[in-house]
Amino acid sequence: MSLAVSVIVPTFNRAGLLKTSIEALLSQTIAPAEVIIVDDGSSDETAGTASAFGSAVQFVHKTENRGKAHSINLAMDMIRQDAVWIVDDDDIVADDALEKLTGLLASQLNAGFAYGRHDRFQEDEAGHRESLGTGYWQDCTPDDFLTTTLEDFFVHQPGMIARRESLALAGPVNESLARSQDYDLLIRLARVSSSVSTQDIVFYQRQHEGDRGVGDDRFSAGERDAKWVSFDQEIFRKLHAEMNLDEFLPGTLSVTTDTDKRRALLQRGVIMARKKLWDMAVGDFSTAATLGADNLSDIEQDTLRRAFGSKYGCREIIEAPGLTRLIRTIGETGPAGPAILRSIARGLRWRIREAFAARDPKSALLYARRYAELNH
Repeated sequence: MSLAVSVIVPTFNRAGLLKTSIEALLSQTIAPAEVIIVDDGSSDETAGTASAFGSAVQFVHKTENRGKAHSINLAMDMIRQDAVWIVDDDDIVADDALEKLTGLLASQLNAGFAYGRHDRFQEDEAGHRESLGTGYWQDCTPDDFLTTTLEDFFVHQPGMIARRESLALAGPVNESLARSQDYDLLIRLARVSSSVSTQDIVFYQRQHEGDRGVGDDRFSAGERDAKWVSFDQEIFRKLHAEMNLDEFLPGTLSVTTDTDKRRALLQRGVIMARKKLWDMAVGDFSTAATLGADNLSDIEQDTLRRAFGSKYGCREIIEAPGLTRLIRTIGETGPAGPAILRSIARGLRWRIREAFAARDPKSALLYARRYAELNH
């Protein structure tokens, strides 16, 4: 028996894109039980676009632009079904997405949410679409989903259906965040429930140059990475203080020995490094260096090599010479310090190769210098 799904579509001034998004939702191989469109105070033809679908959708108009998070929370108080699908107004879901994702939830009754891959695309003025591939994506087990997601965001709301009870445990979308609200919610969801996934494409993510943000805090597509990094850092400063160290270990593992504690600290340090919170990262690496033997396990080495692996790059190691000096202090903090430092540095070798592949020998040389300095 299919799981009944409530669809929430928050929208703002995207009437032209909204029509295509809704058409895809209403063309599912299994129909959603309800589709709620929440208009965040649009000044374009959003109301007319929604009304053209008649009783197939429920349209809610807000007179004030209060952001995507507020729109989702408002709709969450209205839904009547046991599963929730939040779909962006500029993306297009695959016609069998609902069937696949609810099928996964039906097969894994202990899973709180199901997710699948996405394909990015761009569209020219004539309506011709060009596929750009999935972009950043990580294959991981349910036991590793939380730490993998903490390292970088790769599961997007249109590619995920969650049980309503799991979302209730996670709590409402954070309305104080102008960006990264979906990332923040996914982390909280992963902390209270498990996942099930498919490698199939379940939605198509539109790449475009439209503005983002709320009210007077609108910003261009070109500024979005810097905005995301800034808000991610706000989230992760709090998580560093709030999360139990056990949560940085896979599945149900817990910190019972110094070896466990070191592994958890190294994982948390890598996560903070990827968020460019290097002061926190170095603190965790330095504490870890005082625990256990001077050699590292294969798992610990593999984890540390991801410290420079952020999907936003790691230009800070080039542009801030003082950062190299800070990272080098890890080597002097405990028995495992030199081994930790070597493993972190090895992650730069991938950045060197990446720069050469991009025909950017200047950056490759700068990364190589930092690599040499960290190994000096």
